[in-house]
Amino acid sequence: MTMSVIQAAEYFVDSQAGDDSNSGLSVTEPWQFVRRVNQAQLQPGDTVRFKAGTVWRESLTCRSGAEGRPVTYTSYGTGPKPALLASVDLCSRDAWVSDGGNIWRTREDTMTGSRPFPSFAPGDWGIYCDGDGLATLAAITNDQDEKVYSLRCLKNGERSTNIQLNYYGIELEPEQCIRYRFRAKATTPFTIKSITLMRAQHPWGNYGVLVNRATDITTEWQEHDVLFRTTITEPAADGRLSFFVGDAITEGNELSFVSLGAELVDYQSLGLTSDVGNLVLITKGQSEKIAGWKRWNRVSLKRQGDFFHDPSDRRLYVYSEQHPVDVYSQIEAAMKRVIVRFGKTAHAIVDGLTIAYTGAHGANGNGCRHGTIRNCDLVWIGGSHLYTRNDRPTRYGNGVEFWDGCENMTVEDNYFENIYDTAMTNQGRGDGSVRNMVWRNNKIFRCEQAYEIWFSNPEMHVDGLSFTGNECIDSGYGWGHVQRPNKNGCHLLAYKLACKITGIRYEHNIFNNARDAQIWFFNPRLAEVRINHNAYIQTCPVPRDAKLFRWLGVAKEGVTFDEYRKATGNDQDSSLD
Repeated sequence: MTMSVIQAAEYFVDSQAGDDSNSGLSVTEPWQFVRRVNQAQLQPGDTVRFKAGTVWRESLTCRSGAEGRPVTYTSYGTGPKPALLASVDLCSRDAWVSDGGNIWRTREDTMTGSRPFPSFAPGDWGIYCDGDGLATLAAITNDQDEKVYSLRCLKNGERSTNIQLNYYGIELEPEQCIRYRFRAKATTPFTIKSITLMRAQHPWGNYGVLVNRATDITTEWQEHDVLFRTTITEPAADGRLSFFVGDAITEGNELSFVSLGAELVDYQSLGLTSDVGNLVLITKGQSEKIAGWKRWNRVSLKRQGDFFHDPSDRRLYVYSEQHPVDVYSQIEAAMKRVIVRFGKTAHAIVDGLTIAYTGAHGANGNGCRHGTIRNCDLVWIGGSHLYTRNDRPTRYGNGVEFWDGCENMTVEDNYFENIYDTAMTNQGRGDGSVRNMVWRNNKIFRCEQAYEIWFSNPEMHVDGLSFTGNECIDSGYGWGHVQRPNKNGCHLLAYKLACKITGIRYEHNIFNNARDAQIWFFNPRLAEVRINHNAYIQTCPVPRDAKLFRWLGVAKEGVTFDEYRKATGNDQDSSLD
């Protein structure tokens, strides 16, 4: 019997000279877009090479390889590392119009041609309630042969998801722009704040972004339309359109709803489809990158570089005493989008890329195994809106983030700079395990924290986690620190650790200068972590008198290096200068 061996393939991608109709199998036949890479049925052992010196404003979704035959994403050619960005370049004069009073706003999006999309949400809607939410749904056919749905709220909830009006089974394609129309009224006016195009089953996730304003429902019949742009990288047959009204509709209120169908449209847009977490700017005549200051409403724009991204019209408002392009030679609007997604892959390698300008995370994974991120530059990351509680907005964004279930992942020889939260992190709420996570030989510069952990489930088992050979410089001195309401500039951070701990090590690192603390644990378990053979450096008159070590159970202001070593037994062979 003859056994066939599948030969591993090399694929090439060139954002300037490529074409997605090419084979991708040579430098003379490269693909053009990352979405073509994401759609490819890559096999174990395959390598995808991005051309050095080129840029893509797309996200990469990793594929799984096999033991000894990983799928590798790397570069070819000479020049700067190929760059994956989650930003929109706004350094063009026609991107901006004056809004008066030194306020400039991005130009409006426009729709041109359209064509029917009859299979999108034509009828047969259903209701789902959970938590405190309780509602009923009935349907009748009116004189115009339209199906009229009536959703009656018996009890509203604390979250929008507590009452849902859902339509399932929508077939979607990448890069679609869909205009969906409906007619509605309510017995009491309210606003539908959350309308989502998403996956129909677990694991839930967005299949598109909403690119126009929230919907105000009045007591009179009014027609509304919502516009989505799909974010999937391959066709999907399990799309779901959901109206989340649990925390918006009031008890006793009745929503009447008629679906009017949809169309595919040609949509001209700058691409500001998600929250802008940061503006990365370069002032003309200079070379240093600076950050704009994110504000939460237009009236707060008072100083040069202040910006507000309005979620209702998806436009950016900036305070500038002159036209923005007369002040800045670079204006990158970093949007809320993860750039490299490991997901639940196994045996994937990302090597030698620049991952930059996102308001969310540079790279993340949940349940991924046997993967590597190496030789990458992860810079200017984070700052997007995460949630608002008690009228206080919270921002977020990490360089590399791995959640529950990750095993045998290595992050090595990378450069991290100017990250709103932490350069690297392990975290999660699940009850499984995190095993053999290696963070080594990375350089971290001007991030709020260098490395963070938290695990909130007492059934979680953390086994074999090492942070070794890293150089952490000026933690808490980056752009995000001055804008944060919760300032905790430190090299090593830990929030809640309810998990079982085995073999966590922080060794042979250089911790060079931190704004608030060298180590900061919001829990009492610092002594359970093995910390030794590190070099601590702090810019202050007498470092040994400085209270640089904080954990739950000591004074709020922290303790000195000698007091920390005596109390925990850690860093007995380490130094502080």
